[in-house]
Amino acid sequence: MRSMKAILAGGVLGLCFVGLGFAAMTAAQTVGMQVNSICVLAVTGNPGALVVSVPAVGGQTPANPSSNTTYAQYTSTVAGTTSRKMTAVWGASDAAPTGCSLKLQATPSGGLNQGSSAGQITLSSTAQDLITAIKSCATGNAAANGAQLTYTLSVNTVTSLVASESKMATVTLTFTDAA
Repeated sequence: MRSMKAILAGGVLGLCFVGLGFAAMTAAQTVGMQVNSICVLAVTGNPGALVVSVPAVGGQTPANPSSNTTYAQYTSTVAGTTSRKMTAVWGASDAAPTGCSLKLQATPSGGLNQGSSAGQITLSSTAQDLITAIKSCATGNAAANGAQLTYTLSVNTVTSLVASESKMATVTLTFTDAA
C-alpha cells in the first residue's frame, strides 16, 4: 500500500512540475509595419452637356448652364506637414464656344483633411489649383462621395454667341504634392 501511495504522490508531483514547465513557455515575433505614400484620383463620370438656351424673358442674357453631377474621389497619405493639391487644365486646342468661358469649381464634402476649394476657376491650357491643403484622407467612392465638381458655361459676350456652335473639351484633373 505504501508503494502505491509513493507512486501516486510521485505521479502527482511530476504532473505539477510538467504543468509549471508549460506555463512558462513563450514565443516572440517582430512585425514590420509601414504606410506608403498614396495618391489616387478617380471621377464619377462626365458632366451633362452645357447648353446655352432661350432666356425666360426676351431682352435678357441667356442663363449660364451648369452641371454638378460628378465628383472627384481621392485617397491620400502624406508625411507630417506635407499636403497635396488638385489642379485642372484643358488641352491646348480646347476652347469654349465663342463669347463663353468654361468654369469649374470643386467643393470637398468637408471630411477631415479633404482640402479646401480654391473657388471657381476659368479653365484654360494653364493648370490651376482646384483644391488645396489635402492631407491624409479618403473621400469614399459611393456615387455622391468626394469633391463635387460644378461646371458652368458662362456667357461673357452675348453679341459674340454663334448659334449652333458646339465644342468639346477634355478637362484633366491632376492630384499631386503641393509645392
